[in-house]
Amino acid sequence: MHRRAILLGAAASLAAPAVPKAQARTLSWVTHPVILQATGDGELLRRFEAATGIRVEPVTFPTEVLGQRIQQELIARSAAFDVLSVADAFWTTSLARFCEPLDPLIRAAPPAGGMDDFSPGMVQQFRVPQTPDGPILGIPQRVSVSLLYYRADLLRAAGLPVPRTLEAFVAAAKELTRGGISGAVYQGLSGQAGVLDWYEMAAPLGADLLAAPDWKRAAFNSPGGVKALEARRRLITDGSVNAGAVGYGFDDAINAVAQGRAAMSVLFSAYWPRFADRRSSTVADTIAYAAPMRDDGVSPAYPARGWAMSVNRASAKKEMAWEFIRFLTDAPQQKWMAIEKGNPVSRLSVVRDPEFVAAVPIAAALGEALPHAKIMPNVPQLPRVYDALSRHLGAALAGTASARDALAAAEGEVNRLLA
Repeated sequence: MHRRAILLGAAASLAAPAVPKAQARTLSWVTHPVILQATGDGELLRRFEAATGIRVEPVTFPTEVLGQRIQQELIARSAAFDVLSVADAFWTTSLARFCEPLDPLIRAAPPAGGMDDFSPGMVQQFRVPQTPDGPILGIPQRVSVSLLYYRADLLRAAGLPVPRTLEAFVAAAKELTRGGISGAVYQGLSGQAGVLDWYEMAAPLGADLLAAPDWKRAAFNSPGGVKALEARRRLITDGSVNAGAVGYGFDDAINAVAQGRAAMSVLFSAYWPRFADRRSSTVADTIAYAAPMRDDGVSPAYPARGWAMSVNRASAKKEMAWEFIRFLTDAPQQKWMAIEKGNPVSRLSVVRDPEFVAAVPIAAALGEALPHAKIMPNVPQLPRVYDALSRHLGAALAGTASARDALAAAEGEVNRLLA
């Protein structure tokens, strides 16, 4: 019942289109298959067409292919795609220069609720330069942060509060390691995923990957970065993480918690449906969620990751493209995709919406975490930064280098890359 109500509200909330129906044509939208699925496999696109007369034709590619295809089309000044789904994973200054600055379109036809309804960190992620007043080149559509997933029953039985600091998390993990259950699990594999998983613990302690806003210098060799890496090594030496965690990716970490083999983990918020599904999770009735551990006074703290919608600068249909972006990022559609499809929420008003709160178990944790979203660097050298960092983080986890020495060595290597 609520699906129909939300969809009707979505159509009603759409402001008078900037493009008259008589002028409406067809838009091409290149996106990820999961993002299209979140629209109800095109159900929201059909609603948009009914409200505006604008037909949207989606084209989908997996993430790596999508990033390459968008770059190829933009560099060629091709107008094959009008609307682009861009991920923070491949959003760089070299790509952004081919996207249309949205500020004039925002002034002419503002999003319902205004830009302040998005977490500032999410919006700043898609500004270039990434400063509070840099030109906006993308609107957050599927952007979120990670959360602390934990077994409420195990914490309660041990008489422990939900960890609010990294020290409390490490101590609780040791206490909860018993009966074949590890107190915690993390993604320790080499490569970008392992680096970002460490950064999820380091950023709320005040660490940065690179120095903002120009990203020309390493900033991870800091007290917070060292402390987070030492904590991950200590979880290994205490026996508090699953054996083999140093090689775990996100599926391994999710499965460890969902199958009752680990009590806690910091994971991306979009994964919650996998824990709530009783067909695949043995902890569906006992799993709970909280904002990740954070030092007092650290904000922004939680790295924002995900997808935004941009307009191809070569498109001749910019006003129509903006109308579609306004629609799909508006609160009613955001709420529908979140409730029906588990799509990450980029609107603060949706997180506080009573229907969302009643339907989505992570609502309270998101409400606490999203205002503290933190931008990620957008320099083209970032993949090489991840590679360099990964090698040295691995040495610290293996115990062949101290956390301080590992990050110092990584700092020197990364600064040479950025120079």
